[in-house]
Amino acid sequence: MKYTLKSLLLAALLGAVLPAQAAIQNYNFSGAMDSGHYNGASFSGSFSFDDASLTASGSEWINLNSINMHFLSSTFTQANTLALSDMDVAFQDGALLGLEWSVNSSTPNVGFSFIAGIVDASDAYVIYDTNLGNSGAGSVIYAAVPEPESYAMLLAGLGLLGWTTCRAKKSDD
Repeated sequence: MKYTLKSLLLAALLGAVLPAQAAIQNYNFSGAMDSGHYNGASFSGSFSFDDASLTASGSEWINLNSINMHFLSSTFTQANTLALSDMDVAFQDGALLGLEWSVNSSTPNVGFSFIAGIVDASDAYVIYDTNLGNSGAGSVIYAAVPEPESYAMLLAGLGLLGWTTCRAKKSDD
């Protein structure tokens, strides 16, 4: 009986982990402008992409599935901006370098570009320019959003820990 229960728990844990190989990846980003007209203005947003084609070898760019950014009380998306370049996520040997996204917007009248890092995402940055020629740059930080499978593994592990603790207490009594 013990062997069957352990085997079922192991199969459930593996079933929760294995499908998480290639999937839609979600990231959040945030930062602040460090110079220029909008010095101190902050921004935040999120983007997603499908990593199924990622080979983790050399330089790679994957198209974005979606993106949105909040800056200057406005929301920028694929639909409400004029893209000046492809909207990609850059990788080097499978490591995220950051966004490659350049857009213009009329409300507010600003253009900005996300520049991916060269070594890793920590050296990624954003630049902007207004219609009056005011320009500047800022820092950006990327954070992966955990997949639902990660939460399933956490709950399964906590449940298994609780179950073994309960069994240990009963055997001590």
